[in-house]
Amino acid sequence: MPDVKETEEQLIQRAQRALSHCNWEIGECAFAWTKRFARGRTDGDFGAAVGLSGDQVYQRRRVWEAFHDVHERYTELKWSHFYAALNWDDSAECLQWAQDMSATVAEMKAWRRAQHGEDLTAPADESPAPLSSVEILVPEAGMVRDPDPSDSGGRDRSNGAHEREQESLAVAGAARSAESSENYAPFGATARGAGPVSEGRTPPDAAVVVKRIAGALARCNASLTPDVLTACGEAPEELQSRLKTSLKEITAKLREALN
Repeated sequence: MPDVKETEEQLIQRAQRALSHCNWEIGECAFAWTKRFARGRTDGDFGAAVGLSGDQVYQRRRVWEAFHDVHERYTELKWSHFYAALNWDDSAECLQWAQDMSATVAEMKAWRRAQHGEDLTAPADESPAPLSSVEILVPEAGMVRDPDPSDSGGRDRSNGAHEREQESLAVAGAARSAESSENYAPFGATARGAGPVSEGRTPPDAAVVVKRIAGALARCNASLTPDVLTACGEAPEELQSRLKTSLKEITAKLREALN
């Protein structure tokens, strides 16, 4: 953490320097400014001082407040992953899956929809979270929504329309898999798509692959509480069949690979 004796001017200058590279630092500065110097002023006032809109400041401040103490554990994730998970009650589980699978934001959203039993062939519900789930800390702070396309957040930049397009592609891929084989599994090979490894990207070594799979399966196992198992038994026959098929395929593939 920076020196708590920073002046208001120093906080603003540090946020200005961070515009081109670090949404986390901007959020940290906005949070500190709100606590120490706001005196009735809003995110819009801070944004005017550093060159961002009030919404852009609000987004970064809220992400910092929610995840500043844990985000460094997720070395595979970008700021936009945390922004997407800001109002999710299962954010920890989703972020951990994305970390283990090196998933994109769109893939993380699609995986979460699958975990909630949503129809992946239907459009996602992008309606904003209710006001009660968003902590309004300063006057006139708007609800969390897609970052502004003019966002200048550097490498963590997230364009709302582009993000929705990428999620649609991820969901469409999952849906095509489900339609063709009726055995889509979030942890299966189809969950990440079948495209070739792009040039310049080194495939993960065996230890990394096994660690990710083991971690994902361990979390699945831990989630199978008595209540969940009862719910599985009461699910429609079609869903039970898909689950059984996926389990058989995963077991067969791992047995062959490990023997």
